[in-house]
Order: sequence, then C-alpha cells, then structure tokens
Amino acid sequence: MQHSVFAYGTLLLPDVQETVIGRQIEGKPDRLAGHRKSSVRDGDTSYPNIVAADGEHVDGHVLEVLQDELARMDMYEGGIYTRLKVMLESGTEAWVYRA
Repeated sequence: MQHSVFAYGTLLLPDVQETVIGRQIEGKPDRLAGHRKSSVRDGDTSYPNIVAADGEHVDGHVLEVLQDELARMDMYEGGIYTRLKVMLESGTEAWVYRA
C-alpha cells in the first residue's frame, strides 16, 4: 500500500531520503493552505516545522512511499513530530509531520 506524505523540510533532501527511506523521491509539488513554516528546537538544533496560520501556505512536495518506508520516516521524525492527515490544495490527502 502506498502513502502520500507532504514533505516541506529535511525529508526533501536527497541524502536524508537515502538514509531514511532508502531511495530518493522527487515527489510532486503541492501546497498546504492555512499553515506557515516555522521551526522547532531539539536541544541545540533547530528543525523545520509548520504551524496553523490563516491566509498563509506552505510549499512542499508529495512523496509516495510504501508502508515500511513510512514506518522508517516515523522513526526518523522521532518524538518531536506527530504525523497528521491533511488535505492539500491539489485535493490530495496526505500525511504531514508537525511538532
């Protein structure tokens, strides 16, 4: 089974994809309305995040992944992020990670 994941940060980086997913995925450009990009800190490191924001949007890409790849993404995102279902501007329902 394939899953759609809306990526807007480190999961778009080819080296991170290789390490986490095991392959590179170009994905399809899409947009998440009602949110804006921000950041979240974990110790001394800052990571991309999204927060609700009326009238704003976040650009990213939809990555199509298999169940085992989604499980690896969950482990990578760790305790900082929660995986949520969102509706993208294209009408695609996708998972997104948000702190």
